[in-house]
Amino acid sequence: MELKEPMKYSIILGLAGSVLIPLFYEAYANISKVFALILLGIWVLVCAVRFLRFPIKEGLLGNTCMVVYTAGIGIVMYLVIHPAAESFLTDKSRYYYLTIREDVDFLKTTAEFFALGYILFFIKFIFIKALPKLRENSEKAGEYIDNAFDSSEDGGK
Repeated sequence: MELKEPMKYSIILGLAGSVLIPLFYEAYANISKVFALILLGIWVLVCAVRFLRFPIKEGLLGNTCMVVYTAGIGIVMYLVIHPAAESFLTDKSRYYYLTIREDVDFLKTTAEFFALGYILFFIKFIFIKALPKLRENSEKAGEYIDNAFDSSEDGGK
């Protein structure tokens, strides 16, 4: 199992995600919920596609490490970014605080997006397992069709 490249990407994407997720949170609170969720979805999709190019085990491990890095370091980055964003927006206009329910909704949606990334791995796994069977069935069907039109078995000419 070659883990060097997936781990490199997990660190890079995890560090980037730990900054982006708090920024998406601030956009969710003060700009637009839909806009922030679209950006979050794009980010998770880019990360999942990046890890899908590796074999299943390496990609899953890299993706899992990236999620852990994003969550762990993201908490620290939130403690840095949130006061700075609050101060900046308070000076320029008005800062909108989210209710606890809205905070939970954002975190739940973030977790759901990351879960969708894992579903992509599940789809890839099923596709990889099903592809040889589909090829085998296709070849058998081709043989049956060839044999159906073979006149030597019918005693014909």
